[in-house]
Amino acid sequence: MNKANTFISLATAILVAFLAGGAFWLSFDVLQTLAVENGVAGRSAWLYPAIIDGAIVVFSLSVVQVSLNKERPLYPWLLVGLFTVLSVALNVLHAERAFLARVLAAVPPIALFLSFELLMNQVKAAAGRSAARQSLAELESALVARRAELDEVVRQKAAELDNLVWKWTAELERLEGDVKQLQSQNAGRPDGRNDGVSELESIRTPPAGDDNRPLDKAQAQAAVLDYLAGHPKATLVEIAAVVGRSKSTIGTYLSELKSAGRLIQNGAGWEVAVRREGPEHEA
Repeated sequence: MNKANTFISLATAILVAFLAGGAFWLSFDVLQTLAVENGVAGRSAWLYPAIIDGAIVVFSLSVVQVSLNKERPLYPWLLVGLFTVLSVALNVLHAERAFLARVLAAVPPIALFLSFELLMNQVKAAAGRSAARQSLAELESALVARRAELDEVVRQKAAELDNLVWKWTAELERLEGDVKQLQSQNAGRPDGRNDGVSELESIRTPPAGDDNRPLDKAQAQAAVLDYLAGHPKATLVEIAAVVGRSKSTIGTYLSELKSAGRLIQNGAGWEVAVRREGPEHEA
């Protein structure tokens, strides 16, 4: 189908060019004769038909150029029409007064105008198709480039996700190892207690008084001492979770208990001082 269209377009262009050339030659001959008959020297007479009919060709080319540039071809069309009417009028004036003679005289310039405009329309259509193919090729090239950029972004994000998954997997394995180590340490305690789970449960459920009422300050400090007696290396977070107080409050309790001599901090952690009872130790 494409080959047939190409052949038809080429044949039409050749025939139209032939018609335009023939019409130009007939009109050229008439206008040159008219110029000679009106006193123009023979060596200069050919310039008149070249200017008049040649202007039709030039202005038609200008119409095509302006149209391809997506501009309004009003002025070039006006010039084409003006010089076509001038050529027709001069051809008719040169002809005999018979009606048929004047019709025949008007045919060459009109045929020149119509055939050349048809040729320019074909050229414009061919240029439009060429521009469309070029635009399509540019779009395909841009699409390939954007697809390559997208693939690169996807690859980078996949690598980042894999790295993040690897880090979290390593952190999870480390935490599991810490839990197993804590369970093994508690399993070997002399008193047979296994605080691997009970500590977590105690953190989730802070103790209260015997009657399930909130602890007052003295009771809370006593609970801190009791917990540190069995967990000398406990952190503020652990103590706060067990006693049911905030970290800042636990910090205040530790400072007060340390100032009162009831807690001693050494390299092994916290050591609960034993209070001696007796009159000689009373304040």
